[in-house]
Amino acid sequence: MREPMTQSDPTSDDLTREALGWLSRVSLGDATHEDLAELRRWRDRSPEHAAALANAGQLWRSLQMPAAALVRERATARRGGVHLSRRALIGGGAAAAAAAIGVMMVRPPLGLWPSITELAADHRTGTGEQLHFNLGEAVAVDLNTRSSVALSGAPPGTAMELIAGEAAVTVDGRAPQQFVMAAGRGRISAARATFNVRHTGAQVALTCVDGEVSVACEGRSAVVRATQRLVYDRRGLGDIAAGDAATVTAWRDGMLVFRNTPLSDVIDEVNRYRSGRIVLLDGKLGQRLVTARFEIARLDTVMGQIATVFKAPVRTLPGGLVLVG
Repeated sequence: MREPMTQSDPTSDDLTREALGWLSRVSLGDATHEDLAELRRWRDRSPEHAAALANAGQLWRSLQMPAAALVRERATARRGGVHLSRRALIGGGAAAAAAAIGVMMVRPPLGLWPSITELAADHRTGTGEQLHFNLGEAVAVDLNTRSSVALSGAPPGTAMELIAGEAAVTVDGRAPQQFVMAAGRGRISAARATFNVRHTGAQVALTCVDGEVSVACEGRSAVVRATQRLVYDRRGLGDIAAGDAATVTAWRDGMLVFRNTPLSDVIDEVNRYRSGRIVLLDGKLGQRLVTARFEIARLDTVMGQIATVFKAPVRTLPGGLVLVG
């Protein structure tokens, strides 16, 4: 993928246009790892480049509400053909960005904003939000940050689909039949259980807290019992392993818990709960292990703790952008 041309001393507007160009290119099809790596290198070239990429994402967020309204009006089926008018979304000075944003609505790169499918969900949480709802008298659902579920548009034979994000489900055994939900390429069912499901990209991770849960994917099935964990993706079911239910579900109590977790993974997780973005510039630093408990309501203190413990330089920029390393 050829790098966009830049001026010798680009302005912030120039860099924002370049950022939109990059995002448009990687959104035209299934971006390869090399494409995304090249975009990250562009982002990490300077603090100004990183800020421009954040600004490109903020441009979409400013249009998110009208886009969501249009999606709900025009969607004839959950994943049916959705056609959005550029004029309806973008006007005035923002018209120059219409082509890039129109393409990126369907397949947003780097998770910078919700996709059309997420915007059309029956329940959806924004950054740092959580939501509780019930399905009848027997099923309770807690939805974590940046998550979305479909109810009326869920696949046949299921009560709910986790489109993206994370949900904790409790089935108390009073339902006349098993609760069945879809997530990724699999189906999860339970008659009495408490479990946590996380759907990120093509991967789904299930942790059973109590009871037992059946999982079916790509022609195979397995039963996951309390304190066990199973991951599956387009290749099918993985192996059942020991799970850490207390750590996985700590978000329900307003906490993030990490045990010998690489700093890069910690930052990725914290980014799910806060506006803006934390960018790790030092790959070696990202391999350092972290054992810590953070309050979700006080994640603004995380970077200060990281700077103190790892002696890492931290630079805060406008728009919630934080550079580490």
